Amino acid sequence: MEESERIHWAEQYAEKIIENRKKDLYIVESGITPSGVVHAGNFREYLTHDQIYKSLKAKGVNVMHQMVWDNFDRLRKVPAGVPKEWEQYLGLPTSKVPDPFGNCHKSYAHHFQDFAEQEAARLGLEMEYIDITEKYEACEFTEEIKIALENTAKIKTILDKYRKDPLEEDWLPIRVYCEKCGKDFTKARYLGGYELQYACDQCGNSNKIDFRKSGNVKLSWRVDWPARWKHYSVDFESSGKEHQSSGGSMSTGLEIYKEVYHGEDFQHPMYEFISMKGEQGKMSSSKGNVLTISEMLEVYSPEVLKYVYTGKISKALEIPFDLDLPNTFNRYDNAEQIYFGVKEGDENEKTRYVMTMKTIPKKFIPKVQYLVCANVIQSANYDINKAIEILKKLGHVHNENEEHTRQRLILAGNWVKKYAPDNIKFTLQETLPQVELTKQHKELLGYVAGLLEKGLPEDDLQNEIYSKAKALEIPAKEAFQKFYQLLLNENRGPKLGSFLASLDRDFAIKRLRLEA
Repeated sequence: MEESERIHWAEQYAEKIIENRKKDLYIVESGITPSGVVHAGNFREYLTHDQIYKSLKAKGVNVMHQMVWDNFDRLRKVPAGVPKEWEQYLGLPTSKVPDPFGNCHKSYAHHFQDFAEQEAARLGLEMEYIDITEKYEACEFTEEIKIALENTAKIKTILDKYRKDPLEEDWLPIRVYCEKCGKDFTKARYLGGYELQYACDQCGNSNKIDFRKSGNVKLSWRVDWPARWKHYSVDFESSGKEHQSSGGSMSTGLEIYKEVYHGEDFQHPMYEFISMKGEQGKMSSSKGNVLTISEMLEVYSPEVLKYVYTGKISKALEIPFDLDLPNTFNRYDNAEQIYFGVKEGDENEKTRYVMTMKTIPKKFIPKVQYLVCANVIQSANYDINKAIEILKKLGHVHNENEEHTRQRLILAGNWVKKYAPDNIKFTLQETLPQVELTKQHKELLGYVAGLLEKGLPEDDLQNEIYSKAKALEIPAKEAFQKFYQLLLNENRGPKLGSFLASLDRDFAIKRLRLEA
């Protein structure tokens, strides 16, 4: 493994930030426009920046992760699911558009951002939220607006390099919201200093304003972003590949940041897309292939979900819901064991584990495997208390890990019901099915019942079944079918060794001895 892969990417960036910029407070910035559901794909931005924040914090420096709500952007169109009459609000800032979803929040934007803040809290993220509407209305960006207006020609030259058609001759790097109707269907003229003249095409209102006092002037997006980098002295902000392509808002923003605002370079890597395993392309609201964090936390614990997001920033991430989901839990459990020295492993996995935790336990507590939980919860007919008793008999559960196991049983049960492949799902037969058995079959069943009495581990159990069936000259497929028929009234089922080891031992022994 190369040295660059031994050290987690977030730690590498944290070292560069501290090395390049000596500051009393480092700023890690995220930003999202709350124009729709903030989904699991959007959370790659949150969690990417959270890892930088934690890496800097671990190095003993003062750092803040600020999340900017770009809710001073205009409502451009009425999306699907919103009443058509909301067209009357086009041109208003999304923070001023009424909530169309039962009027449960103070605005359209707040409906989505309040939900996203709750989701972030469920993941234990530490962020300072910035409501950009409040900042603009308080005239906090007055000087950045003035600099942009004074450098309109320079900004136009930068943007026109990447445009098919050049910007209009009277274009300005701002939007003005009308003081009467609140919309941005306005034409503005810069008068110099801090003064603007505007006229509204919507309601006919016109006025001369001093934008040190008015609070209704907003920088256009491609200028607003670099202005914020300068204003807040941002040290790290990454973005997706659509922003970082040639002519994208990151690439043009960096030119404006350096040439207009004379900003000092900061770390701004690209993060790759995130998708649900099996889906094509990135997660997208417009495509409808999105999941919220709440939906994902029905089958993932917060720590294991965050572990998925700790993969390389430069690689596309797939969130699995198939059989790789239990494997992901296994990888996370493995990382925890590496951290506590239970087994050997690389430093990168230790760091990934630390990134997922809000508070690290004082000692290692063994976990019950997710797939075992999936089997046991089905065996217990989704009764958590019964499942716990089965796991106690099997020696998997003790006082220290019982609560954690309860939570994992709930997650595994949800996974079985919603996402698990058919070969994982089963219904344990309470009464003995009618199964045609030869003398050899009965000998095999009785032999395995004896192994269960001895508490043989699942892998050894699987091998012993193969070996005994071969010795009795029973084809493997036929041998395994007899177990599934007796237990599930099916010809197939979960991996047999794991499945038998996850059952209530007394029940399994009696069934294999044809007693129940």
